[in-house]
Amino acid sequence: MLKEAFQLHAQGRFAEAERAYGELLRLQPKNFQAMHLLGVLALQQGQSQRAIQLIRDALALEPRQPLAQRDLGNAFQQLNRLDEALSCYDKALALKPDMAEVHNNRAVTLAALGRVDQAVESYSRAIAFKPDYAQAYNNRGTILSDQRRKAEAIADFDKAIALKPDYMKALNNRGAALTDLDRLDEALKDHDRAIALAPQEASSHMLRAGVLIRLGRAAEALESYDRAIARNPGLAEAHDGRGTALTLLQRPQEALESCEKALALNGQSANFQNNRGSALAALDRPAEALIAHEKALSLDPHLVTAMSNRAAALSRLDRLEEGLASVDRAIALQPGLAQAHINRGNFLGDLKRPGEALESFERAIALRPHSADAQFGKATMLFLAGRFEEGWPPYEWRKKRVGEAFNAQGRPAWTGAEDIAGKIVFIEAEQGYGDTIQFSRYVPLVADRGARVILTAREGQMRLLQSLDPRIEIVPAKSPPTEFDYHVALLSLPMAFGTRLDNIPARTPYLRADARNVEKWRGEIGGDGFKIGVSWQGSAYSAERSFPLASLAGIAGLPGVRLISLQKGAGSEQLSALPAGMHVETLGPDYESGDFAATAAVMEALDLVISCDTAMAHLAGALARPTWVALRDAAEWRWLQDRDDSPWYPGMRLFRQARRGDWDSVFTAMETQPPLNLKVRS
Repeated sequence: MLKEAFQLHAQGRFAEAERAYGELLRLQPKNFQAMHLLGVLALQQGQSQRAIQLIRDALALEPRQPLAQRDLGNAFQQLNRLDEALSCYDKALALKPDMAEVHNNRAVTLAALGRVDQAVESYSRAIAFKPDYAQAYNNRGTILSDQRRKAEAIADFDKAIALKPDYMKALNNRGAALTDLDRLDEALKDHDRAIALAPQEASSHMLRAGVLIRLGRAAEALESYDRAIARNPGLAEAHDGRGTALTLLQRPQEALESCEKALALNGQSANFQNNRGSALAALDRPAEALIAHEKALSLDPHLVTAMSNRAAALSRLDRLEEGLASVDRAIALQPGLAQAHINRGNFLGDLKRPGEALESFERAIALRPHSADAQFGKATMLFLAGRFEEGWPPYEWRKKRVGEAFNAQGRPAWTGAEDIAGKIVFIEAEQGYGDTIQFSRYVPLVADRGARVILTAREGQMRLLQSLDPRIEIVPAKSPPTEFDYHVALLSLPMAFGTRLDNIPARTPYLRADARNVEKWRGEIGGDGFKIGVSWQGSAYSAERSFPLASLAGIAGLPGVRLISLQKGAGSEQLSALPAGMHVETLGPDYESGDFAATAAVMEALDLVISCDTAMAHLAGALARPTWVALRDAAEWRWLQDRDDSPWYPGMRLFRQARRGDWDSVFTAMETQPPLNLKVRS
């Protein structure tokens, strides 16, 4: 009867097996084997409490049965009664010390109790008794990885996979450890193998996505997160990671929605709150971001990423000293956190401590060589110091900062070394309008090498860039060419031409306004007075570089001075809220609806342009118009440090804040400079 019951049990016919064990116990109430196996059957069906009672009854009949002690331990472990489980495993091993499985289960229990060193020792005993025990190698590797003993962990995962090549969990665990060591290409291969073994396992797709984020391939990461969610919609970590990918792809509203889905699934996750803060920061809602990061820290006071991101939010609120203190605390808690060193570099740059900032970015790169943000930060600090040759190579990492997809279409990059005579070179404009204007000076130099050159331009700059050189074909950014031999991003050209501080191609003008349009605007504006075109606000991404229009009130009051607005769109609303007695002329709908070519024509009709750090300043400089630029105290890298001139635009004057946020000092200084200190008469 026992044999028949056990066969039913082994075949998975649990209801029949239970009846058979019960009948046997009715006939023989003290049958140890029937009692024990009925307890095992209950355990297999998740009836842990019943299993404990049955196995205890069996052990009352025969106390020195190691397998029954093991199974009782497993039942206690299933109920998370860890101390009782551990006691059972110890009793089982006292009776039969060579049971590798019991050593493994004992180690699992010790790890759950936080007794990590003892857990590692117990796994080692399991392996000693069973050298081909793949699961024990994997489990020991997991603990070692959690203890930051990554090299030892990877050795264990290697052994587990060698013993069991289709061990998906070990592949994912090894991939995670390799990711922590920044061995990202190897990690990606492991997760790809795991997915090939079990395509429906959501966690593998999620881990793969995390590696792609680290590699700067956010668009691919988003696809992997979506696959993970399709397989397990309740996987909160995948919704959270999806939010991170969307933030990097500059889709912050969608990112916020994903982060909030993650929090709906697990509202007590400090990590999820932290990432929600990052999405809010990307939406330029720094006060709300700060609240989210502080909520994360209330849930986990030692979450250094939240501490570091809190610092970044404080930076956006212009609380730089507080932010630096916060990021320094994060680094003190976790010196190996690359993002904290990046944030520290950004703070130090804003605090005009570029040498220290460079050290922080280099520390971040040592920790995470693939960090595009760290490489980009290093480049900008080198540029700021005039060390252009050293800065261009790390500046190439800008292309991966938001996963930007260039239209190379599989063609080779032109680096400056290749012979391009008779070839077609596609130059792709990038970043902002001002960047396109500043670096378009290099495009004719490519044509000088004998190439046919095609340059993309965004809407609004097509006509302007057609004045660059008749050899250059200008095409819309939305319609890039399909036939070309080489591709190069516009801001990679300075590196291709070996640009140093002393050899910047600075001959101006290199852009020109249409003569008929210039005459039109000269007639519209008239010749009276000293005509100053003013632009005071850039894009939303450069708010700290913008100054209030009212700051120009002193200049507006100088004798004979006429202020003429060059502003379009955002910022124009300030024209209706000017201080009493201040007047700024506007040019009407023809100008406001016009493109950069129209702006260029207006500038040619003016005596001076005063602008914040925006595309208007670059346009005036490229036209060789008299230009004064108002700069924040920690100005962008292209303006270098502590100079009142620009090597990019001969004749341009730079006026820098004496202190952070102090625009008054800038415009007071302008008022004392020729020709504004002269009494101009109409």
